[in-house]
Amino acid sequence: MTGAPVLPLPLPRPRPRPRLRFSPRLSASALRGERHGRWLWPAALAFVLGAYRIGTPQLWRDELATWSAATRSTGELLDLLHRVDAVSGAYYLALHYWIAVFGDSPTSLRAPGLLAMTATAALVALGAGKLFGAPAALPAGLLFAALPSVSRYAQEARGYAFAVLAVAAATWFLLRALEEPGPVRPRWWCGYAVCVLLAGAFHLVAVAALAGHAAVVAVRLRGRPWRHVLPGYGLACAGAAAALLPLVLAGQRQAGRQISWIGAPPVSGLVKVLPSLFGSGAVAAGLLAVAVPACVRRASRAAALQAVLLAVLPLLAVWVLSQGSSSYWTGRYLLFTVPAWAMLAGAGVGVGVPGRRGVRPVLLLVLGALALPTQWGLRAADAHDDYDLKGTAALLAADYRPGDAIVPPRGGASYLMLDLGVRYYLPRSDRLRDVFVQTDAVRLDDFFALECPVPADCLGSDPRVWVVAVGESPDPYADLSPAQAEALKSRYTPVRTSHAGGLTLTLLARGQ
Repeated sequence: MTGAPVLPLPLPRPRPRPRLRFSPRLSASALRGERHGRWLWPAALAFVLGAYRIGTPQLWRDELATWSAATRSTGELLDLLHRVDAVSGAYYLALHYWIAVFGDSPTSLRAPGLLAMTATAALVALGAGKLFGAPAALPAGLLFAALPSVSRYAQEARGYAFAVLAVAAATWFLLRALEEPGPVRPRWWCGYAVCVLLAGAFHLVAVAALAGHAAVVAVRLRGRPWRHVLPGYGLACAGAAAALLPLVLAGQRQAGRQISWIGAPPVSGLVKVLPSLFGSGAVAAGLLAVAVPACVRRASRAAALQAVLLAVLPLLAVWVLSQGSSSYWTGRYLLFTVPAWAMLAGAGVGVGVPGRRGVRPVLLLVLGALALPTQWGLRAADAHDDYDLKGTAALLAADYRPGDAIVPPRGGASYLMLDLGVRYYLPRSDRLRDVFVQTDAVRLDDFFALECPVPADCLGSDPRVWVVAVGESPDPYADLSPAQAEALKSRYTPVRTSHAGGLTLTLLARGQ
């Protein structure tokens, strides 16, 4: 009997084990979170370090000048800028309106600088990511945020933090524009021009960043049609320069009063300035050391060259300019180069040690440990100034009587602005007549008052006079002119003397 062949039954296929799948939405969200972390964590660290005890250091003379300018009326402030410190006008005007809303406490005066440095930390991470790739972003931002100099000027009522922010933003716009494969869209050049303009408005020396930017453009132009980049770049630079020209002319006119104290730097100044740029010599050495792997590794060498140009060429430009009639060579004026240094060091940590992920956190922790002593010292009450203005004002306020007058040190000590400091820390209800002032600073459109040519003619009927002197000299009249000392001696007798942090406070009572 024959029949159809019996075919073997197919064996059942084993069922694949179910695999966990993430929805595209979840994956995209996680990816966005990872990208956000590259700049969010540096911004958070910069904010925390900058905010910690931000109100503890006493205001020093530059911050007192800021307070004096920003608390004037808009008209009085514009009159001041026409005479002196025009290069700080944008910052003074911004702080004037900030104070109108948030007050003039030390924390309030410094808070804008803190916010500026916080934003800069995020931009440093973003800029490093564009230049070196994602692995460099987070280390660069964290290193920038941890630098003592960044915390120091986040707690400073001056415009330096805003200049650093504007330069970091201009660098990001430039790198973003140079990413375009074809003609660069105008919006990137517009953003770049605005940032360069703001950098110069907040601190003119920061415009030297253009030296590094121009070199980066030259490097990126190799093998690329120049017409895609140069017209927009040139127009952006020319527009910013034209807008800044009036400020440049005003700055040159006022330079004799503003920066005559700064000497021309020697060649060694190019190296000696680095500790003040980063906050300490140990931090400077550590930062430069971790940057080396990025410079020598073939994969990151081209990007490292651009970071070096961004960091070094502006310093060289300012050094050369400082050999002329005016010098600009001081650490805080050069702070705008720190983001480029941080990007280079971040690349050394992020891409300079490939395949050794455990080494990267160790390097960051070591650099943080190097910065820790300086970071701690920045929070002391005398971190910004050696003179205890707050303590002196407290001694005076404890025995203040209506009708009291004051004689602060002027003459050779005028630049210390101790008169402003004592007035700032005194309760607003304690009003003291400044005995030897003929015309106050506001009416003179200046930071300094005009004293009476004949001191005896300015003595009134004040029952008591407080004399503030620098140092701890037993002579309460040591900082006064002979004519002022004789005028006081003729009518007043010392009652008691107190000392507070480098200052001497003497109470004089009117003789019978």
